[in-house]
Amino acid sequence: MGERALHVAVREIDPQNKQRTSRGYRWLVESRINGKRIRKYFKRGEKSEAVRYREELFRQANEVRKQDRQLIAGNLLHEAVTAHRALSPLGKTITDAVTFYSEHLIASNKQSKAPLTDAIGKFLDAKEAKGIKRDTIKRYRETLNRFQKAFEGRALASITGKEIERWWQTFGSVANQRANRTDVNVFFNWVVKSTRYSHLTINPVPAPPEISRRVQLTKKRSLLSANQVEQLLNTCGADLVPIIVAQVFLGIRPEESLRLHWEHFDFEARELTIPPEIAKGGEKHARINQIPPNAMAWLTPYTSFTQGKILEGSILKVSLRQTNEGRSNICRMAPLALGLKTPLRKTFISCHFACYSNAPLTAAIAGTSESVIFSNYRSMIKKTEASKLWEIHP
Repeated sequence: MGERALHVAVREIDPQNKQRTSRGYRWLVESRINGKRIRKYFKRGEKSEAVRYREELFRQANEVRKQDRQLIAGNLLHEAVTAHRALSPLGKTITDAVTFYSEHLIASNKQSKAPLTDAIGKFLDAKEAKGIKRDTIKRYRETLNRFQKAFEGRALASITGKEIERWWQTFGSVANQRANRTDVNVFFNWVVKSTRYSHLTINPVPAPPEISRRVQLTKKRSLLSANQVEQLLNTCGADLVPIIVAQVFLGIRPEESLRLHWEHFDFEARELTIPPEIAKGGEKHARINQIPPNAMAWLTPYTSFTQGKILEGSILKVSLRQTNEGRSNICRMAPLALGLKTPLRKTFISCHFACYSNAPLTAAIAGTSESVIFSNYRSMIKKTEASKLWEIHP
């Protein structure tokens, strides 16, 4: 890389250039690197320094290996000088910067190509290690298997929100769409928080599909009145009373109530414990609820029980058969309390919130979040009607 490429020259400054000569400058080293002009001025008596500076430019240029000289184009040398000046105060070199940035790009590029399959496997492993309930893990696995088949061979980072939305729209009803969307959303939330996928900082899953007005009104109508609850308790059969009481007076979920044992009841302290192994969400929704006076009155005949499930499998079958053969329409609602779609827990939450206007308290008793209370249970029943729920006695 010689003079022809660098165009470096030492020349005397024109005496008419008073701006420079008045400040003592006499010599100028002017270089042109592929059209980019760079000037450096030297004072009187510094011609030898100007010549040495010119020779240093040639030396640096000639240190570039012959096979790499074609890489020096445009402002490359100027950029190198600028980079050197910026890095020097930090005690770093251009080589240090290139090494660091290259490693970063290689790692980022590797992450961006991470297969969806691997991420799903790591997600399921993490959830199992966290102690999430087996049924929940099974549901995650089934949903994500469907998701994986739809995006076979795709990199995690390449999946867009529009594609995810089109995927869940293939499941028909809004309820099915929302269920599949929820599990995929949980998965991507985990991905965003995971250090393994630091390049993904935003969850691509769009907002859930809206529930139609008709379905919303149906949900609002799914509460039981105090008279209906009383009629249900009086006609369902003694075996079903405890499980119905747990749901409608203490806000226990149907699936939680089916796992309750008599050991969880402390009748002396009037408390019901829902431990992590029973609560939905494990430790997050484990709780100890006070048994209200009217619920205690309904449970008094059972205070001698100290162990075993509050509803055994054999009793469950008999109770269901007797209930379905009953003549009362309200009696036919009893099977709903055993884990199917049920208005009992919804009745409790709506009435409790209407009575106390305390979302944190209602959420703590029901083992849910305040946002759910506000979005699903606010303004569903009048306070005067809601208070009648705790006036129901045997």
